[in-house]
Amino acid sequence: MARGYGGVVMKAFGADEHTLTVVSYTDITPHFRRITFHAPTLFDGPPIEPASWVRMWAPDPERAGREHQRGYTLVAPDSDACEVSLEFVLHEPAGPACIWARGVKVGDTVQVSRWSSGQFTAPTPEPDGYLLVGDAAALPGINAILAAVPETTPVEVILERFHDDDLHIPLTAHPRARVTWVPATGDDSVLARAVEDRDWSDWYAWVTAESAATKRVRERLKELGFPKADVKSRAYWIKGKAMGVDRPTESEERPETPKRTGQWRSRAGARLLAPLKSRLILAGVFQAVVSLLQLAPYLILAELCRRLLAGGAVAAGVTELGLLAVVLLGVGTTLAGVLVAAMHVLDAGFGHHVRASVVRKLARVPLGWFTDRTSGKIKQAVQDDAASVHYLVTHAVLDIVAAVVTPLAVLGYLFTVSAGLAAILLVPLAFYGVLTGRMVAASSAALPKFSVWETRVASEAVAYVDGLAVVRAYDAGPAGGFRATLEERARFLDAWQRPLGGRKTVVDLVTRPLTSLLLIIVTGGLMVAGGVLSAADLLPFLLLGVTFGAQLLAAGYGLGSAREALDAAQRIGLLLDEPELPEPDAPRPLPAGEGRPVRFSGVSFGYTPEHEVLSGIDLELRPGTVTALVGPSGAGKSTLAALLARFHDVTAGRITIDGVDLRELPLTDLYRTVGFVFQDVALIRGSVHDNIALARPDATREEVERVARAAQIHDRIIRLPSGYDTMLGDEARLSGGEAQRLTIARALLADPGVLVLDEATAYADPESEHQVQEALSHLVAGRTVLVIAHRLHTVAGADTIVVLDGGRIVQQGAHARLITEPGLYRELWQATSIIEQPKASA
Repeated sequence: MARGYGGVVMKAFGADEHTLTVVSYTDITPHFRRITFHAPTLFDGPPIEPASWVRMWAPDPERAGREHQRGYTLVAPDSDACEVSLEFVLHEPAGPACIWARGVKVGDTVQVSRWSSGQFTAPTPEPDGYLLVGDAAALPGINAILAAVPETTPVEVILERFHDDDLHIPLTAHPRARVTWVPATGDDSVLARAVEDRDWSDWYAWVTAESAATKRVRERLKELGFPKADVKSRAYWIKGKAMGVDRPTESEERPETPKRTGQWRSRAGARLLAPLKSRLILAGVFQAVVSLLQLAPYLILAELCRRLLAGGAVAAGVTELGLLAVVLLGVGTTLAGVLVAAMHVLDAGFGHHVRASVVRKLARVPLGWFTDRTSGKIKQAVQDDAASVHYLVTHAVLDIVAAVVTPLAVLGYLFTVSAGLAAILLVPLAFYGVLTGRMVAASSAALPKFSVWETRVASEAVAYVDGLAVVRAYDAGPAGGFRATLEERARFLDAWQRPLGGRKTVVDLVTRPLTSLLLIIVTGGLMVAGGVLSAADLLPFLLLGVTFGAQLLAAGYGLGSAREALDAAQRIGLLLDEPELPEPDAPRPLPAGEGRPVRFSGVSFGYTPEHEVLSGIDLELRPGTVTALVGPSGAGKSTLAALLARFHDVTAGRITIDGVDLRELPLTDLYRTVGFVFQDVALIRGSVHDNIALARPDATREEVERVARAAQIHDRIIRLPSGYDTMLGDEARLSGGEAQRLTIARALLADPGVLVLDEATAYADPESEHQVQEALSHLVAGRTVLVIAHRLHTVAGADTIVVLDGGRIVQQGAHARLITEPGLYRELWQATSIIEQPKASA
């Protein structure tokens, strides 16, 4: 462990020492050595995450008893064997750690500590790419990051090469990593110049090079617009400095480079709160003044009591002091009320703006955006996060400022009364600071995981409640999955919080007013008895010295709530940054006419640039015909249909309706022209009439009843408690087949020229399926229809059957022809027949 003051501080904040014993070593290159250690106690603490490091204490080769600290990334940790490796660059000039590594022998020991050890944690939201900058010394950490980054994420690795042998140091393979080795020239800017001048928006940078080189790279990244939150930088070594002996000379000043701007998702919360920044700062300053005004009467009261106890001439002016205290109490209370009211007014306007912006954004994002997110996540952004931001605007700044200013002012006053006794009150503060620091160090790595768990549980809870009717009918299914999630979350919380229980108890004890009171009575009593302190001077401590604990806890809770509110602002900001479905600059209306032919021309699409779902789709849908999409799961059927409804825009090619590109159609015209009935039925909480008239709110009751009869749902509706005025979800619920027929009625009322059906009978029982099929026969008549089918017998009568496999069309034609030809369709039909035959026999 470190010697002197540094070691004492580290010990106080919970640094544990581990003894590592050398079991083997290997020279990967003449300048790069890997040493493997037996570490029996190193794995007793928190799990070793990617790029976790330890502080190693290397013995000074020239001065016995002196040690030098150096950080090393943990490589290949093996908890079963209790072994871990460290990798050393054997550079010149050789510092103590290099000298120790060169002369190492099996059986040698070295002391390490994981105190304050960081690790690589993927930023939230996930960046578009990673920029990793360093040299051979940084390779252990960079290798760990490359292993942790998803294979679909691009990575730029820029490394400074000091020896030709550096090229032979193994690098973790990553399919999208581009590695650039830059020869060292003695110029500390060589790495910085290797960073391209381009738009790095939403990339994350990890910089671990030599000290001067790291500084230049940081400057370069600042020029390129990188926010501080998206740059993780730490110098791994210092050129010409043997472990802290000499200070490098500063390089000459360089001309300023114009700063680039970029758009980073990590700054979404800051952009959302930017209009409030100046007003929140002003509110904080005002709160500091108000806090002092509210404290002043108590200070005056304490002074008044001192004078009364002292008596004589000292007691003069007590009346004036009493009146001043009353006036200040009134002024402070009034100003505090005005400030809180002003912050609520500010929040009312800002909250309305945020909610209105979220609602507008939800109306403009592509419909496919909703399919990728659960209702729980959307509810969190619209409702829960907006409520969290309310606390940030109205209370967080005021609470934190008050919790900091008031104790400092009290402590300053008490020092003027008796510096010795006031210093005693710092003892609980020191305990609080040390214990809180130890808890933060022990739990900080789990905070990102905690946020992930909270989001996951909230989303699954909404899904669980939505499916409660099914859950109560079956003991397994969603209930079992949600229960397992809760149990797993409980295990995570137990493993995270149980080791902190003792420290939390001690923190609670040292911050209690009774603890401060006990210190004041015992120490102050001894000081009064010894004549060091007068009884009158003890009184202010008894009145004011017991308030520290509550204020400290208030500051801690306020900072925690503020962090949660900032996370909520970040999520809202990310939602508002989502790309919108672009409206055409020069919209083209559809030509007049009845039929609406649809053509897919060279259409390709991928949800990400690296993962193409559809490729080279050429397909024509003729008016008055039914075209069915079939194929194995994952073939791209639903994606192709969603493109016709413009849930997403194509990556390549074009989709036209009556010769007009979808991207040139006004969205209102598009949704009047293309209707869809999906297997996942969507009903709103409203009356039956409102659900059917969703596409045409001005529809009359006669029109709604007409389409309900055509959809085979009218008879069921009139049996409901209030008929067409029955509120769904409150007064009645519909079965899957009934809800499907209601959505078919909705589509009939909209009267679209193009219709997309995605397994519309999937959730219907045999009787309902017949009624749904009857309803569909009315719906498809005379329209251009695209059907997605998983059960082939439901589309055997389609005019054209298109077989998809791997995102491409592999067969196309009528059922009668496809069933006679060798190919995927016949295989699917035969497999379906084998499955359906036993059902028919039963």
